[in-house]
Amino acid sequence: MIPSITRYASTRDLLVAAQQQARYRHGHPRARTIAAWRPVPDLPEPGTAEFDALAADLDADLVRLRPSRERRPGRERDVWHCTVRAHPDAPPLSDARWADAARRVLAATSIAPAGDPLACRWIVLRVDSHEIRIIAPLARQDGRLPRLDRDLSRAHAVCQLVDLESRRAPAATSPGLQTLPVRSPRSPAWAATVAPTGHRSR
Repeated sequence: MIPSITRYASTRDLLVAAQQQARYRHGHPRARTIAAWRPVPDLPEPGTAEFDALAADLDADLVRLRPSRERRPGRERDVWHCTVRAHPDAPPLSDARWADAARRVLAATSIAPAGDPLACRWIVLRVDSHEIRIIAPLARQDGRLPRLDRDLSRAHAVCQLVDLESRRAPAATSPGLQTLPVRSPRSPAWAATVAPTGHRSR
């Protein structure tokens, strides 16, 4: 998995772009919501009242904390956008696995730490079998800003770990029940003859 992080000024424009992109991807005529800060059945079609309501709900804390932002010609780029792509030749991940990876990225970057009820609002959209988009307006309910230092490095580290776990998981195990293989203990004499392997992460 490779994450790419950018900042934008409009949550609504990002939702529209994700829906438009999905139409050009094989097998995904529309973007699908696979996780969010609250239950969201699916991404509505742009131009509908439901779509506008979802965009407004995502932006609610931004509007409350910075009420003048919409009237500024050059708005601050305060909407966090992370695209995560898997290798095209890799087996497609389930929605549950993608959602788990996205939540771990959100927690590692401090946008939505696990169990934090005051975290930023966010949504995860699947645009094809090998790509998701994470959209999060950068406003916490308590008015504080998330600490985004080294957010790309942290996202990379999470994606590397998810890739490693996916390679170790048995292929026949369902996504919700995946476990790492159990290795039998080795004797001290055997361990002394094998050089340890290193693992580098960024």
